[in-house]
Amino acid sequence: MNADTSIKKNEQGLNLSLKERIEIIRSNRYFLMVFPFVMLALIILVFSIATQGNFFRPSVLKGVFSQAIIIGTCATGVAFIYSNGNLDISIGAVLGMAATLGVLTYNATQSALLFVLVSMGSALVLMTFNCTMSVIFHIKTITVAIVVIQIYGAITTLFIGGAGKIEIPYEISASMEDGGFRYIAFFIYFAFCVVIYHYTKVGRELRFLGGNANCARQTGMSDSKATYISFLMTGLGVGLAAIFSVIDVSAVSVETGSGLGMDVMLATVLGGMSIFGGARSNAYAGLLGALTVAALNKGLLMVGVSSAFIQAIRGLVFLALVYLNSERQSLLPSRVQF
Repeated sequence: MNADTSIKKNEQGLNLSLKERIEIIRSNRYFLMVFPFVMLALIILVFSIATQGNFFRPSVLKGVFSQAIIIGTCATGVAFIYSNGNLDISIGAVLGMAATLGVLTYNATQSALLFVLVSMGSALVLMTFNCTMSVIFHIKTITVAIVVIQIYGAITTLFIGGAGKIEIPYEISASMEDGGFRYIAFFIYFAFCVVIYHYTKVGRELRFLGGNANCARQTGMSDSKATYISFLMTGLGVGLAAIFSVIDVSAVSVETGSGLGMDVMLATVLGGMSIFGGARSNAYAGLLGALTVAALNKGLLMVGVSSAFIQAIRGLVFLALVYLNSERQSLLPSRVQF
């Protein structure tokens, strides 16, 4: 009897379709734990071979880490928005405008403190505006994001003017970098986000709302309150990333933040988190995913892939990863994804 059962199981296994095999792998409890590390290792291996070891040059690795800390800071914050089932792709436009206002403030006052405060304050105000449009006027967050990208981009271009960029003295950015400002600020923000997200009532409510909004509301949880908290946490991260962007190149331009929205989403799913929220959400996926995205971007450029083609590759990778990482609950009704 046992032998017959085993034969039947083997026969069924051999007859599984590709979709069914993928579903078995995706549903494995260890998949999301192993997947991010495998992807990072695979990308490093491929580009180290393709560039004949040049990928490990100090200047290349420094560029990867500089980009990763910007993407990772934003992705850590955006995890709060994704956790309760919302989606905002205006991160790049918010970062660009916050960085512009910060640089203008520094050039007018010569105060590095005001530069930091204005950059972070601007990001908080802009993200609060995005949230208010969604909460008060009941416009989907993704719709608000599409509109404000154009608005913030136009205002940033107006501030920067025909020169295309605004610079700050190299000595200022160098002193902030040499003093370890970026790494200290990122570590504090990252630790703060992890604590709030995983060890407080606020974090639990965000994940509950993302997993099943109807049940969460029936228990007395406020969707509006959770949305404001998630956007404010993201605003802090985007403000910090705006400062990091300026420190990196000692300037801000109309291209600052361009493509960041896709990088953040890609980093999130590469880190093993679903952008649709729920139980799989976490605050640390973006950091690991950011390293992978930065390595992918740098590696593709080093092997001679054009910027336009890189965008296409990242888009295809993102769609594949969303399919692998998104939850599909069969027993409880969940938030409609799209």
